[in-house]
Amino acid sequence: MAYSIIIAVLLLFILILLSRYTRLQRGIRRISRTTSDIRSGNFNRRYRLPSADKPLTELSEELNRLIDYVQKSFERTAFLEEERKRMIANISHDLRTPLTSLLGYMEALQQDASLSPEEKETFLGIAVGKGDDLLVLLQNFFELARLETEDSIPELHKLNLSELIPEILVDFYPAFVKAGLTPVMELPEEPLFVIGDTAVLRRIVNNLLSNSLRYGADGGELGITVREESGKVWVDVWDRGKGIPERDLPHIFERLYTGEASRNTSLRGTGLGLAIVRNLVGKLGSQITVSSTPNEKTVFTFSLMKS
Repeated sequence: MAYSIIIAVLLLFILILLSRYTRLQRGIRRISRTTSDIRSGNFNRRYRLPSADKPLTELSEELNRLIDYVQKSFERTAFLEEERKRMIANISHDLRTPLTSLLGYMEALQQDASLSPEEKETFLGIAVGKGDDLLVLLQNFFELARLETEDSIPELHKLNLSELIPEILVDFYPAFVKAGLTPVMELPEEPLFVIGDTAVLRRIVNNLLSNSLRYGADGGELGITVREESGKVWVDVWDRGKGIPERDLPHIFERLYTGEASRNTSLRGTGLGLAIVRNLVGKLGSQITVSSTPNEKTVFTFSLMKS
């Protein structure tokens, strides 16, 4: 009797082992098929195994997390590749346009003997202007490339923002006169000290003012407002021009992005100035935002640490 019980227990144990082995084999085959599908490029596939097999379930969960990571990396790589192609296309276009024009005028100066001295002077002036456009584009591109590849740290120190802002505006006086504008400057009555880098802040405000002059001068008014709020100092560079379409707002700080206004060749910019601004503001430990109500007010805002 006892012998029969032992035999029955051994048989039951063997059946359990065979059952577990069979489930394990099926699970491994399912993992193999799913892996083959994923390897073929189907990143939407996931490992799904019976919950009764805890080790296999844990393995499938870890594999799914790995596939999620790989899929995100793949999507990021694809996005960066598209961004690279778009950037190269934009650079090629922005270089080709002024270069083609410059070469055209230089060829006319060289080969057209019928040009009067006045026409030659005009053509030469246009060619010089196109050369300057090329130089600015290349300088901005290399500056942005340097900022993105170098882990440089601004030289932070205490500075008087109430003095720096008027100094920057004075540098733009000829441009304001040419555009028929009188800038509005709103500063606190008392000196306002912040922690920052003078050269970096000059570059930020210069780029923002240049952007407002290019796209917002038609509104007849632009300016800078400096205010204290929530323990920080906020700088607003604003204008009352045609503004930025809502569809362009999420992309306005992207490299070489030019929105609707830039389709007008008289307004066309390089699309690098605001990308440089975002990078520089980030090096100061802050972020820059933009809001725009077309034909009412467009505002670029960033904050600084109060000293």
